[in-house]
Amino acid sequence: MNKERMHELVEGIHMIDEVDPADFKTIKTDFEFEEPPAVSIYMPVQHTERDMRRNNWDRIEFKDLAKEAKRQLLASWDEREVKPILEKLDYMSKRQDMELWLEAKKGLAFFLNVKTCYVYNMDMTPKAQVVVGDDYDFAQLNGEIIEDTASRFKLLLLNADFFAVLDGNDQGVHFEEFPEDVKHYFAETFPEFDGEVTALDYYSLEDHLPPYHGWKSRNDVKQEEARKFFRYVDKVMNDEIVRDETDIPVILVTAPEHLHDFREVCTFKALYPKAIEKDPRGLTGGELVADALEVLGS
Repeated sequence: MNKERMHELVEGIHMIDEVDPADFKTIKTDFEFEEPPAVSIYMPVQHTERDMRRNNWDRIEFKDLAKEAKRQLLASWDEREVKPILEKLDYMSKRQDMELWLEAKKGLAFFLNVKTCYVYNMDMTPKAQVVVGDDYDFAQLNGEIIEDTASRFKLLLLNADFFAVLDGNDQGVHFEEFPEDVKHYFAETFPEFDGEVTALDYYSLEDHLPPYHGWKSRNDVKQEEARKFFRYVDKVMNDEIVRDETDIPVILVTAPEHLHDFREVCTFKALYPKAIEKDPRGLTGGELVADALEVLGS
């Protein structure tokens, strides 16, 4: 590949880290006027592996996905027609110094056609997927990019033995899948953890409470165990879910008796001042949306 062609490839690959929803609408509209084929690739980023070998694991994973994209392309299109797409895939898989490998967050979404390639740096972990067809597949990205950011929020569903995170806006909510690191952390910390990736359950408090002694009542011990669990939840929220982000409010959804204890141990800045003071297990998705909008608007 000559230098001029390599320069054209570089110019045609656009890395987008912080997505303005208005820009995303324009990009989606532009895509509608492109000639097929359209290639959509979603790739989860394994941070544990990246800590050890930086960007090597990501590129290896991408090579496998690119190979599948090539297979699907050549099954329906002539190789000469899709050569620019194949060149972009090959270029990205070989260049370990590219920003997209060095700065990857929880996932990468690639959208390619014969002219351009957009790479979105995702804050949510997507499922590995390759889609080749006449149109792009934005389904997983739509879970992250909310058209109306003014109404976007996260919900932290919390009890003394349970927590989950939902992402939502005024149209609905969906569970945010936890990274593998979170599962491993809770599995090592709590033998009772059931391995679910969208909700961490800690139901066996009654079975592992420390023995009563001195002045402590059973309720005192249960409260201590709940506070201990809340500290672990706060750590996960800080380290894996919100980190230093403050632009998307996190609304606490919990029974009134847990509100004070969690706020005492909470350290992440995105926690919204007001909460939904209800047991989250008794609420539907529609009720959660209505309550969240009421809290944000009050």
